[in-house]
Amino acid sequence: MSIDDPRIERILAAASRAPSVHNTQPWSVHVHGTTLDVRADDSRRLTHADPAGREMFVSCGAFLANLRIAARRESFRPVLSLVPDDGDPALVARVDLVPGVLPDADELDLAVAIERRSTSRVPFEDQPLDADVVDDLDEAAASEGARLVSLAPQAPERTVLLDLVRRAEEEAGRDHTGRVEQARWITNDPDRPDGIPVSALGPASDDALAPVRHFGGDTTSDRAAFEHRSTLAVLTTPGDTVRDWLVAGQALERVLLTATTYFVHASFATTVLENPATRAELATALDAGVPQMVMRLGYSPTSPRTPRRPADDVLR
Repeated sequence: MSIDDPRIERILAAASRAPSVHNTQPWSVHVHGTTLDVRADDSRRLTHADPAGREMFVSCGAFLANLRIAARRESFRPVLSLVPDDGDPALVARVDLVPGVLPDADELDLAVAIERRSTSRVPFEDQPLDADVVDDLDEAAASEGARLVSLAPQAPERTVLLDLVRRAEEEAGRDHTGRVEQARWITNDPDRPDGIPVSALGPASDDALAPVRHFGGDTTSDRAAFEHRSTLAVLTTPGDTVRDWLVAGQALERVLLTATTYFVHASFATTVLENPATRAELATALDAGVPQMVMRLGYSPTSPRTPRRPADDVLR
């Protein structure tokens, strides 16, 4: 399928730069005029790790955030309808692109950040973020209807989180089916347009308490000591419905793009949320809503960007 309007082509290219679980890119788009129907692609869902599709919908939410921000760069006003058809659960959103005013400086900064943002899986500087940066990230999450709970190095909830991450990673290491599923999305193929290239995994942690995802000992031979004082944050929503997951994804990407404007990188510890027991315990410990994403935030060298599917593969 071809797109006649180059502005929409640029919008979809930017939207596709969104982060997704294991870089599965579980979305597709139907373009009719200036209306875009965004659908979840269940064939790309992690059926074992994500049986309810929560991570798939969070990923689609991040795609929607990029789409909206890129639309503003093209002077459109995106009118978003989340889950517009109860009879079509794969239809996550309909976006009408209405002519709008020129983007302001903040909108342009976020649009530029789409191309610069990348997940970092290497050690960060061993220091928390400045308070003003954290405040801006909190505001970014709140603007999308979510909450970012930042955990300072001395916060007791941080110790609980790290213990839960360690326990979830240990249990995942004993889950053969989960490890096989994860391995399908780690690749050495330079031509593959999805998945995580081995070169982008970064070193393995030599500390069981490091808040990073362990991809298995056979994916990388490098090891490194990770920091202990970088900012940890948990993104939460009031509820735990599909709509909440889409809100979480949009809030997550706005937080990540705002962080990028400060040259701050992020990495994710998702195993603790894929385990129902540790996710429930984390929610109880935080008492601040339903946890949808756990991330570490800090300063590090820029990591290689993961590949993206071509537009023809995303369009329906």
